[in-house]
Amino acid sequence: MLTSKQIRQMWLDFFASKGHLVVESKSLIPQNDPSLLWINSGVATLKDYFSGKKIPPAKRITNSQKSIRTNDIENVGVTARHHTLFEMLGNFSIGDYFKEEAIAFGYEFIIDVLKLDKNRIYITYFGEDIDTYNAWIKNGIAADHLIKGTRDTNFWDVGQGPCGPDTEIFYDRGAKYDARGIELLINDIENDRYIEIWNIVFSQFNNDGENNYTELATKNIDTGAGLERITSIMQDAPTNFDTDLFLPIIHAVEKLVDYKYVIENYFTKDPFQTKINTKFKIIADHIRASVNAINDGVKPSNVGRGYIIRRLIRRAYRAGISLGIKSKNFLYSLVNIVKDSLIYDIDVERVSEVIKAEEDLFAKTINDGEKLLEQEIEKNGTITTAIAFKMFDTYGFPIELTNEILLEKNIQIDLKEFNEFVKQHQEKSRGNTEAGMQKVINSLSLVDQFISEFIGYDYLESKSKILYLLDDQEEITSANEDEISYVILDKTPFYATSGGQNHDFGYMVQNGHKIEVLDVFKDKYWNHVHKVKGKINSKDEIHCFVDPIKRAGYARGHSSTHLMFHALRETYPEVRIEQLGSNINPEYFTFDFGLDHRPSKQETRNIEKIMRNYIARNEKRNYIVTSIKEAQDMGAFMTIEESEYHDANAVRVVEFENITKDLCGGTHVARTSVIEDFKIVGVDSKGTGIYRLRVVTSFNDVMQYLNEEIESELQLLDTLIKNNRDFDEKYNKIIPVNETQTTADKEKYLLVLEAIENEIRDDYRKLLKAKQNEAVDVSQYQHEMLNGQKVFILNEADAGMLRKAVVELRELNPDAIVIGLSQTNNNNYFLMVASKKVDANILFKQICAKYNGKGGGNAIVSQGSIVIPTSIDEVINEIKRVF
Repeated sequence: MLTSKQIRQMWLDFFASKGHLVVESKSLIPQNDPSLLWINSGVATLKDYFSGKKIPPAKRITNSQKSIRTNDIENVGVTARHHTLFEMLGNFSIGDYFKEEAIAFGYEFIIDVLKLDKNRIYITYFGEDIDTYNAWIKNGIAADHLIKGTRDTNFWDVGQGPCGPDTEIFYDRGAKYDARGIELLINDIENDRYIEIWNIVFSQFNNDGENNYTELATKNIDTGAGLERITSIMQDAPTNFDTDLFLPIIHAVEKLVDYKYVIENYFTKDPFQTKINTKFKIIADHIRASVNAINDGVKPSNVGRGYIIRRLIRRAYRAGISLGIKSKNFLYSLVNIVKDSLIYDIDVERVSEVIKAEEDLFAKTINDGEKLLEQEIEKNGTITTAIAFKMFDTYGFPIELTNEILLEKNIQIDLKEFNEFVKQHQEKSRGNTEAGMQKVINSLSLVDQFISEFIGYDYLESKSKILYLLDDQEEITSANEDEISYVILDKTPFYATSGGQNHDFGYMVQNGHKIEVLDVFKDKYWNHVHKVKGKINSKDEIHCFVDPIKRAGYARGHSSTHLMFHALRETYPEVRIEQLGSNINPEYFTFDFGLDHRPSKQETRNIEKIMRNYIARNEKRNYIVTSIKEAQDMGAFMTIEESEYHDANAVRVVEFENITKDLCGGTHVARTSVIEDFKIVGVDSKGTGIYRLRVVTSFNDVMQYLNEEIESELQLLDTLIKNNRDFDEKYNKIIPVNETQTTADKEKYLLVLEAIENEIRDDYRKLLKAKQNEAVDVSQYQHEMLNGQKVFILNEADAGMLRKAVVELRELNPDAIVIGLSQTNNNNYFLMVASKKVDANILFKQICAKYNGKGGGNAIVSQGSIVIPTSIDEVINEIKRVF
């Protein structure tokens, strides 16, 4: 019986012998392909080679590519072959061999290498593809084992672009899996008997989008064979889960529960055992996907890929609870077992830490959430959508998990109604601003296109004509003083929110009436739509005034984002830095980017140093209007938010000489010195390995920030020094007085204060360590004989000293029970119970039950806290009564 590792290697070795370049499995996270959330097939990492965008390293390629598909997670564990993570074995020809060779390779591998019984092999093919039929006959497949398929079953076509017929290889596992015969394949009926193990796509035609097909000059081969499916056949396993890819994980979980996974249940179909098996399968599948995704850089979160992984971990965690696992954490312990079944390097320690942290987080959520569900069901016999939303919004309980729990109880909620709750909540959170704008945009889409010119790059004022005036429903001729309306002008100096830069502020004047500009956004024709408040009519000329102070702030911020993007690439040369978002305001800006660790203070100071160097160099800014292709040729960067160009032949490149070139439609400073200064005032984690830098740039804002930081640091030092008399004399004399005026000198002063803080904290640590090493005199403690047992009851003010005394007494008196109490605050007490002969944990729980305590441990030492509403003496007497 072949192992999965042997099968994988046999595939790669076979195609290497046929002149294929073996390429390693790539990351599950697509690189430069925003159309994919995950790498979902073997060919997904090779798309640029097939499209001609990149020159392939070889015309023949083979791989075993890990892939993830998560469109129907609920089916995992229910069907025999459905997985989130799977490996796709592939062989690819890029303008080299075609049908005859591809089919010959397929036949040779399954018959001569895997040595499968030819009588069990069945082939489907596109009915009009006679060449494929003849090629299989030539290689020895009998005519009655060739099944004619249709355009729906055997023609790969995405509507536009390369396409072509395919042929699929099936293996017949026999009547024990389904008494029906070849009609299952002929009629394309889902079954567990005939298993598709390999699909060969012949990329032969080009579809022009109107279903007009022309022959491709260069033809390609794209194949995919499922490692899990082939392994199940070679190991005679009823399902993919019954192979060496999953069983080691399942067996590890069996050690944690009282249930067993029963392979034979596939045939016996005991309903209870089916549910048990499903739980095991969910855990095995989801932990494999989670381990691989986290290893490739995904972290559990509430967005994007992170949300998928969070959902998988939490679904697997709950499956473990359903099997009776008592441990707070168990999934993290399976990482090493997952690694053993793969050929990819897994950072076991790091991945385990991430999964354990997610288990800790979910453990806090799940108990309260399930109790709330049970209470609601017990009270009303069902659950409302409003309660489901409350659990999601207030307690962080995933709607998918709520739905799964309810389905087990034959209760359903209306997911459409749930989504309406989410939508209403979002609109409420935004103050309905976006919803109102959408109404306006919808209204604008019903009218003819306007031509509105943006002149704000060169001018901050204009005299303009009104092309269109409307409320949030329809065109109007005028609006009163307190009314809000929307206006499109023939020309405007007001910048509309785009590219991370928020809209300009300012006002308009018409017939002596001042009109406030509340917002500026773009409609589908790229016209600037102004949301205004004030008396206005659609006929008279209007005078526009952009706030010059705020525009200058925008320019400093937007130019800084481009320069900082370059500074980040200098700071982290080994990392591919991507801008994942920005929010540019007049007073500050934020910048989001991916990194595998939180930027340190030293790293942020290095970024600041590079930026101040750019500012001091006073480099010139140039605008270059060109085509997308020419912009790419000159090395211009295009970020996510600045890829809005609707005209590929007229894009705008912003160049800061000798530093960077970027596509951008925003407003910028003329020279880098105009930015004034640069200070990172915040580093926030966005929860998925994404970090947000918050930055100020004006002299005044940087100075204000530094003054506030200095004041805060001085207050902190004062507190630290007052907490220990020994520090008062030593440190108060060395803290210098701040008499500096420049931001550079203030930063140096702040660094001095931080160094003093670190020195004080080091002294604190030394004192604490000395205190911990201080010997404890336990001769002062006397025991009592309670019901024939030697019992020490200690009441100490210092919890640290108490711990040492309890442990030392236990070692000197192995037949004794030692109980320690130490007041922490008000009526809260630290409790510690230790013994070598009596189960300390049982006694600890008895005391906790009496005094609303919490904590735990083992039979030797248990510790935690209790709440004592009475005097300590009464508690000690109560403890004695336990004996």
